[in-house]
Amino acid sequence: MDELEIIKDLIAVKNYNEAKTEVDKYIEGGHQNDLEAVKLRGLILVNLENFKDAKPDFEHAVKLSPKDATALFYLASCYDNLGQLLEAEKYYKKVLEVRENYINAYKDLCIIYMKTSREINAIELASKAKTLAPTDYTFDYLIGTASIALKRYNDGISHLEKALAMNPSHFQIYNNLGTAYLLVGQRQKAIDAYKKAIKIKPDDSVSYYNIGSIYQIQNKHTQAADYFKKAYNLENKENYLVSLALSELKAGHIENATKHYKALALLHPEKDSFQYNLASCYELSKNYEQAIIIMKQLLSRNPKSVSMAQKLAGLYIEIRQFRQAKDLYDSIILKSAPSSEILYQYAILSTQLYDTGTAEKIFKKVIKMDPENANAHKDLGVIYLNQRLFDYAQDEFDTALKLAPDNFDIVFEYANYLYAISQYEKADEYYTKALELKDDVVAKALSAINKLEINQLDEGRELIESALNDQPEHEYIQFLAGRIYYSMKDYENAKTYFIKSLEQNPDKETKNLLALTYYELGEYDKALNIFNALLDVVKKNISLMLSKAKCYEKMGNIDEALKVLDELTDIFPECEEAHEMIRRIS
Repeated sequence: MDELEIIKDLIAVKNYNEAKTEVDKYIEGGHQNDLEAVKLRGLILVNLENFKDAKPDFEHAVKLSPKDATALFYLASCYDNLGQLLEAEKYYKKVLEVRENYINAYKDLCIIYMKTSREINAIELASKAKTLAPTDYTFDYLIGTASIALKRYNDGISHLEKALAMNPSHFQIYNNLGTAYLLVGQRQKAIDAYKKAIKIKPDDSVSYYNIGSIYQIQNKHTQAADYFKKAYNLENKENYLVSLALSELKAGHIENATKHYKALALLHPEKDSFQYNLASCYELSKNYEQAIIIMKQLLSRNPKSVSMAQKLAGLYIEIRQFRQAKDLYDSIILKSAPSSEILYQYAILSTQLYDTGTAEKIFKKVIKMDPENANAHKDLGVIYLNQRLFDYAQDEFDTALKLAPDNFDIVFEYANYLYAISQYEKADEYYTKALELKDDVVAKALSAINKLEINQLDEGRELIESALNDQPEHEYIQFLAGRIYYSMKDYENAKTYFIKSLEQNPDKETKNLLALTYYELGEYDKALNIFNALLDVVKKNISLMLSKAKCYEKMGNIDEALKVLDELTDIFPECEEAHEMIRRIS
């Protein structure tokens, strides 16, 4: 049997590795310019999804036969799969110049047009292709999808329905059709389309998410939560969790909503909406103290928010702290010839409503009427701090401290000011004093973080452990404890706290730190498992890939380490650490 026929037989049974070995021998045996052999090797590499190595073979084939449509098509496909879309487009066009009825070239070129936001070009090309292949559903599918992107929803629906008539088992067409129905307000039709997509492909998370979104729009939050949960169980996407938590909250599934908002708040401490909704969960479960802690923190960052001020006042009413609530509301209405106390409450409200200009003016009036009002000086200092007027803030805090050196709020806010301007040693002094005045969990946590900045790890550990004694199930305090033990290189204790934190909130940062802890403990297999799981969620993360390669190295699996490093350098060629590791272990 002819050698090339043997190779073709191996390809036919998908024995690509052996076929690659045989074709290499054949080509290297003096057949470098054998067009069929070169194309065969390129095809084998394409089937092995090795587009980088397949590309030179098809480039050579095109040089040998510039009008070989197949070689041109696969060269374009290699560029396409390597993300070099302009080159791919050029060669797909050459394919069509050589062979006008090359249907797959039309399809792939249409997709490139859509990837590069040239939907009109995609529609024009797909319409031409339809005349060549009128029974191929793909072109109506492409025209419909491009039309939706152009907001031509009725055209999109028409073409997607035609595509389904030709291929009624294509789940993505149902998904796109569902989206089009939704955009024209036909919600039930959209739900029906998404459900058909799920029937075809039950493991597609997007369809579940889309149905949940429609139910959420309709305020059917129990149904919405069911679908969001299914979507999130299939694929741990953050936007799925955000939607799930919101519907759980609105449906009254408070325990689940609390858990999910905790996770989101830890993942994104900068997003106030997660903290706000977490406070709402605590409020609904009658854990008013925790809700107040959160709302105080939010108001300190968003003093202009009316809704936050109202929620905090409502929480004070729930725990019968009417004076605090009255201060919030009564100070809104100024009376004639108000006292300095009323003015002070009005200034506080202005601050909470983020009317800092008014607050600043009123605090100055209070201070003029009552120069001994230490809290007014302190609060004016906070305003200046938020405006980054550090010298003015310093003056007001100094005055407040002289007037009331043992006032917890003043001492604590001054410590926060010092932390903000990176005077960590001095901040530590005032955090310590604040905690002597009041055993406050928030102050302990912030003081512990400051301890890390001045390398007082033992003291930071003691503070966090004390906070844990106060709130033993607080996952964030457990997380901070893990961080402190990790910084101290006490990896066994770090592992314990990270695991405890993860039991309540399996967030990515804690998982990564636990994996790094396992690595330091020499438990490389456990570390590797976590890094792999994280990479399933956070694709192509350079730091995680480096950590994965290091695990393989420590486990003695140099080939796998190099494989990961090669992939990493393809993604980020400038990563010197990866190159250095390759040089070291090769």
